[in-house]
Amino acid sequence: MNAARFKTFWPCAFVLTLHLGQAHAGRPLSVDDANVNEVGKGHIETWLARGPSGQSAWFVSPAWSPKEGLELAATVTRDRQEKQTAGAVQAKFRLSASQQNGCNFGALVGLAQAEGEKSNPYVNGLLSCNHPDWGSVHGNLGAVQSQGSRYNNTWGVAWEYPIGEVTFHVESFGQQHLKPTRAMGLRYEFSPSLQVDGSVGRQIGKNLLTLGVKWMF
Repeated sequence: MNAARFKTFWPCAFVLTLHLGQAHAGRPLSVDDANVNEVGKGHIETWLARGPSGQSAWFVSPAWSPKEGLELAATVTRDRQEKQTAGAVQAKFRLSASQQNGCNFGALVGLAQAEGEKSNPYVNGLLSCNHPDWGSVHGNLGAVQSQGSRYNNTWGVAWEYPIGEVTFHVESFGQQHLKPTRAMGLRYEFSPSLQVDGSVGRQIGKNLLTLGVKWMF
């Protein structure tokens, strides 16, 4: 995600995340933040995820901001065992100005589709609160369409804290009628344009793992 979103089928128990730069929520977080890239700026994330039943999948997710307060993004994932492909497109809006010491709001709308299945719309309300001493907290509340016309509520909460050049996070997220996922992870910026990251978590009593790279331009 995961972001997000893709939570109705594996490998999409991992929220599709389209994350942002320094001082914002970023990969490997699955809980999204309420910020967008600066106008004309973008990023490409790619990561490998290993799920609770041993399946693994590759994700590629580009994002770009064409105007102030708007970010357009897409995600493509390929299941390495089943050889199936899934994808999503979304528009993310920053509804209030980002704050270094305070809170701001955002929202996103999108469509996700697994190979051979119909597309599933999703929406999400976003909240990010930053403080120079205790780091950043992010909250998500939304809904995703599952089978038929039924919508299931989604939620997520995350805390991240910078320690030198490394940013640590813990998070919990879930979907109605499913057990929540809990995870923690680290990201490290080699340069202003290159980041590496990873996370470990638990879902239905089994381990989750992601390893990724982010290029910012």
